[in-house]
Amino acid sequence: MGKLVFVGLLYCLGCLTALANLTDLAEEPDWGRLDSFQKCISKGEFVRQLNEVYCPRKSWWSSWIEINQDSARIRKKADSDDWYDLQFLESNKSNGSSFPCFQISGAKIFIDPGHIGGEFSAMEGRHFALGNDEPVKEGDLALLIALALKSKLERKGAAVFLSRKQNQPVTDARPGDFKNRASSWFGKIKWMHRITEEEKRERIQKKADLYFYRVSEIMARRQLVKKTKPDLILCIHLNAAPWPDPQHKSLVSRNDYHVLVNGCYMGGEMAYDDQRFEMVWRLVNRWEATERLIAESMSRAFAQKTGLPAFAYKGPNALKIGKVEGVWARNLLANRIYEAPVVFLEPYIANSEAVYQRIQMGDYAGHKEINGQKKQSLVREYVDAVLLGLERVGSLK
Repeated sequence: MGKLVFVGLLYCLGCLTALANLTDLAEEPDWGRLDSFQKCISKGEFVRQLNEVYCPRKSWWSSWIEINQDSARIRKKADSDDWYDLQFLESNKSNGSSFPCFQISGAKIFIDPGHIGGEFSAMEGRHFALGNDEPVKEGDLALLIALALKSKLERKGAAVFLSRKQNQPVTDARPGDFKNRASSWFGKIKWMHRITEEEKRERIQKKADLYFYRVSEIMARRQLVKKTKPDLILCIHLNAAPWPDPQHKSLVSRNDYHVLVNGCYMGGEMAYDDQRFEMVWRLVNRWEATERLIAESMSRAFAQKTGLPAFAYKGPNALKIGKVEGVWARNLLANRIYEAPVVFLEPYIANSEAVYQRIQMGDYAGHKEINGQKKQSLVREYVDAVLLGLERVGSLK
C-alpha cells in the first residue's frame, strides 16, 4: 500500500539518486566477479536476453554496452572510459545450457514477506483504515501468508527460509541513522531553500524513513539470501489501486493479479553503475529462464484459484514477458539485488470491495459464503495458488 494504497512495487529505486553513479546506499560493483563467466554465454543468447528481457530499447543500453563479434564491452563507470570485456562463447561450441527445471522436493526456497508491517506499516505507506475497521497492513498479511506457505512447502520436502518471522525490521538501522544523508541530499536541491523550515524538516524525515524501510531493509535481506543460496526466491505482496478520492477513501471495484520477474531496465537506470552490473550479472547467470518458467506457472495458478483477470501495464517501466497473461518484467530493488531467481507475486487489489471484505474476515478453516460464493480465506487461497503454481512448473516445458 502506498501512503494511500498498496503499491507493492515501490522497491524500484531507479529514481532515488540523481547526479550520481550509484543508487542510494549501493556499493561500487566488483566487475571482476564476471571473470568466471568468460566464454560461457554465446553472443546470440546475450543479445536475446538483453533485448527481450533486460533492456528492450537499444537507445537505453547502447551508451553502456557495445556488442562486438566476440565480446560485449560494458562501461564500468558512467563518468569514465573504463570498460569490462566479456568474451562470448565461441560460435561453434554449445554453451551446455538446458531448459530449466524445478521441483518442490529438495528445493531451497527463500520466502520474502514484503515490507515490515506492524508499527512500521504507516511509515511504509502500506497501511489504510476505513471507519472503525481493523487497519489493513500489507506487511502483516504478507507474513501470515509466508508462514502458512512455509509450513506446506516443508511438508512437500522443500527447505524453506524466511527473510523475517515477525513484523519487525531485518536491518539494524533506523530512520535517525539517515538524517544527515537525507539533509545532504535535499541540500543540493535549489527549490528546497524556498520552502518553510517545517516543510523542509518533514521532507528530510520522509527521505530518512525511505532510506530505512525501502533501501536499508532490502539490503539487509539480501545478506540473508547470500547466506542461504536458495534455488528460488518468492516475494509475497498484495497490490492495490489508486483511491478515487484520496481525501475521502472509498473502495474500488477493480480486482486482478500479476506476477513479476526481473527486467526492463530503463535508460536512466542503466546509467547507474551498480544497476548496470546487477543486470549483466543476472543475465550471465541465466536466471531469466527459471524466473519466466515459474512466473508463467504461477500466473496460470492464480487465474485458476482466484478467478481474477490478469493486470496489464501501460507504461514503459514494465515489459510483457512471454505469452502467458499476467507475467511482466520490472526492475525492482529486491528482484535486482537478491542473487537467485526471483518471482514477485502481486495478487488481489487490497482496497477493492471484494478483497477488503475478505481481509476483514481474517484467516479461517474451510469455506465461508461471500457474496453468494463459498470461498477460502484469502490467506489460504493465496497459499494454495502458490503451491499449485510450483507443482505444475514441469508441465510448462
